[in-house]
Amino acid sequence: MEAPQRKFTRLVGALEELVSHEAATLAEHDFAGVCEIQTRSEPLVRAIAELGSVVADAVARARVAGLLARRQHSIDYLESQLATARAELMAVHESTIRVNQIAPVYGKPEAMPRIPQFQAAG
Repeated sequence: MEAPQRKFTRLVGALEELVSHEAATLAEHDFAGVCEIQTRSEPLVRAIAELGSVVADAVARARVAGLLARRQHSIDYLESQLATARAELMAVHESTIRVNQIAPVYGKPEAMPRIPQFQAAG
């Protein structure tokens, strides 16, 4: 059986790698890839949390704090992207409403004035 300290070190190393990969994937705007990485990270986080009470020394806490800080940058970036997407969707929604309001006036042929056609007799 693996010693708790060694297992913790191995798990945190794997999580550090996933967090780095997540940041690179996020920089490429591959949000589906980010979701997959977060799913893969979930069991690691759970296992680290379980071992935390056993191996909670200053070095372990510092490594986890560093991970949390790096992860917070990704969270902040995701939140800014979500806010931008929501604002763009709201603008599209408002434009759609405006178009739907003016379409009955400008979109129907019978609403357009008839311009007499020039007809020459020869």
